[in-house]
Amino acid sequence: MNEVKLAVGNNKIIQIQTEPATDILPVEYVIDSWHNVLSFVPQTESCPGLRPAQLGALFSIKSHWIVSSEPATIVMPTGTGKTETMIATIVSESINHTLIVVPSNLLRKQTADKFLTFGILQDIGVINHDALKPAVTTLLKTPKELFELREILEKSNVVVTTMSLLQRFSDDYLKAISEYCSTLIVDEAHHIAANTWSTVKYKLKNLRCLQFTATPFRNDGKKVDGKIIYNFPLSLAQSQGYFQEINFLPILEFDEEKGDISIATAAIEQLERDLSAGYNHLILVRAKDKFSADRLYNTIYHSHFPKYNPVLVHSDISATERTAAIKALKDGTSRIVVCVDMFGEGIDIPSLKIAAVHDKYKSLPITLQFIGRFARSSKGLGAATVITNIANDELNESLQELYAQDSDWNVLLHVLANREISKELSLQELAQGFDSASLHGMTIQQLRPKISMIAYSTNEKRWNTDAIYNLFDPDSCFITINNDSGIIVIVEKLDSNIDWTSFKGINDTNWHLHLIYWNPQSKMFFINSTNKSISDTFANALFAQSTKISGENTFRCLYGIKRLMLGTIGLKSAIDGPIRFRMFAGIDIGNGIAESQKETSFKSNLFGAGYSGEGKVSIGCSYKGRIWSKWVESIDYWMNWCDEIASRLQNEEINTSKIFEGALVPEIINERPLSVPYGIEWPIDLDLINDSSILISRGFDDYSIYELDIKLTTYSENGPIRFSVGNNIVSEEYELHISNGRYNFKTIKANGLVLKRRKHEYKLTEFFDEFPPRIKFVDQSMLEGNLLVRMTSTPPTFNLNRISTWDWSTVDIRRESQGIQHDKQSIQYHVIQKLKASDKYCMIFDDDGAGEIADIVSIMDTTDRITIQFYHCKYAHGDNAGARVADLYEVCGQAEKSIKWCQEPPTIIDRLMKRESSRAQSGGTRFEIGNVRKLREIKNKMRVFPAKIEIFIVQPGINAKALTDDMLRILSGTASYLMDTYSIDLQIICS
Repeated sequence: MNEVKLAVGNNKIIQIQTEPATDILPVEYVIDSWHNVLSFVPQTESCPGLRPAQLGALFSIKSHWIVSSEPATIVMPTGTGKTETMIATIVSESINHTLIVVPSNLLRKQTADKFLTFGILQDIGVINHDALKPAVTTLLKTPKELFELREILEKSNVVVTTMSLLQRFSDDYLKAISEYCSTLIVDEAHHIAANTWSTVKYKLKNLRCLQFTATPFRNDGKKVDGKIIYNFPLSLAQSQGYFQEINFLPILEFDEEKGDISIATAAIEQLERDLSAGYNHLILVRAKDKFSADRLYNTIYHSHFPKYNPVLVHSDISATERTAAIKALKDGTSRIVVCVDMFGEGIDIPSLKIAAVHDKYKSLPITLQFIGRFARSSKGLGAATVITNIANDELNESLQELYAQDSDWNVLLHVLANREISKELSLQELAQGFDSASLHGMTIQQLRPKISMIAYSTNEKRWNTDAIYNLFDPDSCFITINNDSGIIVIVEKLDSNIDWTSFKGINDTNWHLHLIYWNPQSKMFFINSTNKSISDTFANALFAQSTKISGENTFRCLYGIKRLMLGTIGLKSAIDGPIRFRMFAGIDIGNGIAESQKETSFKSNLFGAGYSGEGKVSIGCSYKGRIWSKWVESIDYWMNWCDEIASRLQNEEINTSKIFEGALVPEIINERPLSVPYGIEWPIDLDLINDSSILISRGFDDYSIYELDIKLTTYSENGPIRFSVGNNIVSEEYELHISNGRYNFKTIKANGLVLKRRKHEYKLTEFFDEFPPRIKFVDQSMLEGNLLVRMTSTPPTFNLNRISTWDWSTVDIRRESQGIQHDKQSIQYHVIQKLKASDKYCMIFDDDGAGEIADIVSIMDTTDRITIQFYHCKYAHGDNAGARVADLYEVCGQAEKSIKWCQEPPTIIDRLMKRESSRAQSGGTRFEIGNVRKLREIKNKMRVFPAKIEIFIVQPGINAKALTDDMLRILSGTASYLMDTYSIDLQIICS
């Protein structure tokens, strides 16, 4: 073989010829030799040929180019032979001039080398040996002159370059490419940023464009443009042997500073096991950037495991060192490479079979590609192993599945790949029709149904699952049955005609999800279907005998929901008349409840929200039998929800006629309620736990809303209702006015505060007029603007056993906060010292100040549980402990306000870290015990173990032996609220 080179400026055209020569063969002469030289013989065990993935891609490209010149995307998993597919395409189509764009220098060289030799295609008989090899330019540098670029394009069959080089081309250079080249091929298309690609693509729009990728989603999260004309599923690549088994070795280390050494140790242990088994394996250490790679190399691998001669490879390493490092890996003198990502796409070292992933990819497509490289089949090399720490990092939903401790990656890889790719394919199904292959990898874990069901009772011992196949066309459905769990899942595709055209080639495609769950123990089954009319058909097919739960019995599902607030009530008339149905909502709910008690009406449907004792719940039901919630959740959540609802539906003791007795009903009031306000919260419309996008501003100073407090400034039964918003730097005071069924807020003490939300700016009074805060009164009523909700029942008597008495003799009970100076006579300081002395806590945090969760947040970390305690401290209104109800107003309101943190306990850690960061800027700290590292460890552990929250009121101004009825009344109201919402026992610490 003779390699002929032609220098053109600072680049070279290269061609391999069979005979010694000095000149590059003309492009047309080469193309003439390509006619009918490609054999479309499929690969078999006895005969080499094109792989199924390659054949499918070739035929799809040919089909596409017959009818379209639009950009096309070919999805082929890593290792299935994309480059050979490109070569076969160019040869079989006899393309004169092709521009190939790759993402990296390494892949540029590798791709050019394969085109120079036709890869393995001539060796395996796919390309006839009479075919001349193309003239190939590896475009390394921008040609200095336009005529140089034109000469390269004119004399090259193939030009290979990178997008980073191409994007620097002037318009004249890109125009020259358009004049000479007919085809543009983009390899690893997901690596090209969308804005870069859109600019270049527009200027090369006259070229036919093929985009090859393992995933149709870019690194920047945006979709690779172009119609997906071919998708070879990863599941098929696995089943056809392109990928070997992948072993996932998860590490569970909650301390992030110990995580790296834990991963490294596990990787070395795996390497030693593989070497002992005779496998010539290497470790790839994945870091997210050069700084991380340097740190891992210097502090972990080089210092702890020099025996295996670790090498470091990234873009700051010289070319000489880089070449030496790769040589050391290939000849086995080094067993470990520390790098960023894969130290360049296209690197091919088959013995890299152990991945130590210190910094996980946050993108599923890139994770799939990364793992796919390790799973490539290579004779005699054995299985790949991936090691990472699953205890840390915020991962998106797909990666949480992939990194789950018990994940079977050999299933999940193709399941997750198909799910992501199918999202894009579904957009094309209107024109392409149904692709059943995209459903074969679907799992129950991937489905997120709306929480809804119709319940049936049955005494049958068996169900006839075979009947399902008589109800549906198997060619348009995916059906899976799990008899052990009693679950049937059906995904059904339905095509219907479009109203606005008679053209038969366009259909309206709908997908239905059907779930059937049977629990023999409860003698009930449940049906959740997006087709509302099919449930009885299912019931009759599956069971010989069953009874639908409907009518009044359906409304039993509302039993036990505390603080139920109904949103809508639909009533049907029990007698004939012109109005058969009425809907009540909002402030009309009270009328709806009253009407429902009359014999002339019966409940048709209703929806409400409240608390289960474990958090917020929503529930709706209709007399026809459907029961639903607003949530969208997993299958197992839905099954558990059905079982929980079933226990109420079967409870014959529930009297549905009394179902509304405890419901909360809003009413419009014309004057201020005659009760003492003791708590105020931001409007329920806002989720303000850690929202830094809502700002309170004064002049040029902006404060995140969670850095300020909203609190009452007056506590009286009939005086003005006043409250303030602010901190120790800025503050405004407001007053609520109610009269004649209207309300408004007025500024009492102005300071020029403005609230900024979603590009809108409000004076705070204007904001409160639109979004009134929630004000709570000692009679347990709640007010928003002029809408008052009264409790319909009296809270249980406060349990005196929840009161603890402490010695406060060394404390000034009028001094609440310890402050930065740690005032030793303050209540807060005394509580902190008492907690420290108990030696039970891994963290004690001084959270006192505007925006606090509580004055003190303490955390206990036991083997399998995290316990978080909120201590709300309040100074006394007198020098000695007594029976002042005023000592309880504000602190009870604070205790109730802190309940919002129970909904998502990990957000507690986020808030504490933000608070510590803010304090650290002034040179101080809020930690009494613990540090930020410990907070991160606790948050990591909370992903695995449950968190229990306990709430304490600390008020030394209360004499436990002198509690009045008024004091017990407010304590019982707060205790009832905590118990109803999250089953938390309020605890009191006093004198």
